[in-house]
Amino acid sequence: MAKNEEGYEKVAKKQDLQEGGLLKVESGGNPVVLSMVNSKVYAIDAVCSHEGGPLEEGTLEGYEVECPWHGSKFDVRTGEVRNPPADTPQSVYEVKVEENDILVRKKPKAEAQGQPIQHEITEEATSRRKGASTVFELTLLEKRKFEGTDIMSFKFSRQNEQQVGESNNANKIYLDYTAGQFAFFDIGGVNNDPKGPIRHFTIASSPTEDFIMISTRIRDTPYKKRLSSLEEGVKVKVRGPEGKFVLHEDNSKAAVFLTGGIGVTPFRSMIKYATDEDLPVKINMFDSNRDQANILYKNEFDECLNMNKNLKIIYTITAEEESPAPSSNGWKGERGIINKTMLTKHLATSELENSIFYICGPPGMLKAMQDLLQDDLHIPKERIKIEEFTGY
Repeated sequence: MAKNEEGYEKVAKKQDLQEGGLLKVESGGNPVVLSMVNSKVYAIDAVCSHEGGPLEEGTLEGYEVECPWHGSKFDVRTGEVRNPPADTPQSVYEVKVEENDILVRKKPKAEAQGQPIQHEITEEATSRRKGASTVFELTLLEKRKFEGTDIMSFKFSRQNEQQVGESNNANKIYLDYTAGQFAFFDIGGVNNDPKGPIRHFTIASSPTEDFIMISTRIRDTPYKKRLSSLEEGVKVKVRGPEGKFVLHEDNSKAAVFLTGGIGVTPFRSMIKYATDEDLPVKINMFDSNRDQANILYKNEFDECLNMNKNLKIIYTITAEEESPAPSSNGWKGERGIINKTMLTKHLATSELENSIFYICGPPGMLKAMQDLLQDDLHIPKERIKIEEFTGY
């Protein structure tokens, strides 16, 4: 498409776009969605900032476009998030209509004016919205089913088989990440999944390990069925890393991990990394599960406990809470949900007053733990970090 001297690019004809409609075009190599509301044309990034959903396949109601994958909504005028689960705004672009042509400025509005992108969008978030994160092609090395559970783990090569991102820098041959971050996995062959063909998973392996590991519950969905059936040696596309749910750098403050079920995956990465690197930070983890079989990574955590004097793990099981003889099955951990009594039993007053609290688990647990910390223990929200697992 031709560009004019002001940096605008002709992307469509006016008759291509109907009132209340959506139209995907490209501007400067970026996928952009045009919309028309009250005869005015707007342009917004086409890739949803939540998980990369195609906004052009969504719906437009008033000035709000809704992503077809998970229901995130954005204002087409400003890019602001109007409905979660997205929490990162979209970039919006300047638009002009000249006679019968729709023209879009190559750079987002804020960038075109020489200003940082609006809403304090970080460079990381901008990269994610534009699909500019590095994409790796990784090989499945091993998969494992955890007996007595619906959980599977998958180990992939860490070395990139083929660089397909924006940069072909020869030094970028490994997927480098910080413990606790996540990545998007495009495994191919996923059809008719209402939540789309791509999922994001926390990288459960540590940056000190030579593989990429993810763990997930296998559900009766097209994506999860396809994932569980992958053969060793198959290659998948992985985009990332992303996320800010990472260990704090101030070693004078302890870390308290509150987790349940599959939500333990980022803590496996952090604990393994802290142990391998001999970090001086003190870590207390409370890990809640239905029963002993569902305690994920217990053998690996026990190995870390033997090597890391700064690590303490409190396991609790809930399904056997009413067992009349707690010692009959050899269980020596806690029973019941994580509550104020349990935390004050295992944490010193100084730890309660100075630790950074990390919560990761299903939405219900996350809400309960936030209420416990803020309402019952009066922990300021500045010392609470959360990561939600939605269970798909």
